[in-house]
Amino acid sequence: MKNSSKLIKDAWLNIDVPDESRLFNPLDFNREDFHLKLTWLMMQPEYFCFVCKEILNIELLPVQALMLQEMWQRKFPMLIASRGFGKSFILSVYAILRALIMPGRKIIVVGAAFRQSKILFEYMDTIWKNAPLLRDIVGPNGGPRRDVDMCRMNIGSSSVTCLPLGDGSKIRGQRA
Repeated sequence: MKNSSKLIKDAWLNIDVPDESRLFNPLDFNREDFHLKLTWLMMQPEYFCFVCKEILNIELLPVQALMLQEMWQRKFPMLIASRGFGKSFILSVYAILRALIMPGRKIIVVGAAFRQSKILFEYMDTIWKNAPLLRDIVGPNGGPRRDVDMCRMNIGSSSVTCLPLGDGSKIRGQRA
């Protein structure tokens, strides 16, 4: 019989493992090709919490990790939540992860006003400044760049561009 305090402590995980011997350590594999297996593991949506902690230097709440996983696996995800829930922050983390894990991507963030898309860019800029491992991976040619009419972050061969939509008549030549 399981300890009731352990059940209460782990209740937020929403898992009930009747036999803990069936659990496995995802990092428990042999040393040959360790870097390839670790890279593959970090690309799996179930382990984005680990990637965010180690590479982006941010701690995600369980609900944020779940939102990232759902956005990654769904074709047209929609975030519906109250004010202050962290939608802008998690979308910024999602854009950075998409650019980092999938090289050669071009991501466009569009807001009705430039202020709205700049909010996401500010979060990405803060993550960039607080993540030395991310900066080391990307190198000196990456990072945030600000222009008058757009903000861009280059991560390897991927880019995230934040633009205003306005009435849509002024945006020309942007593809994604």
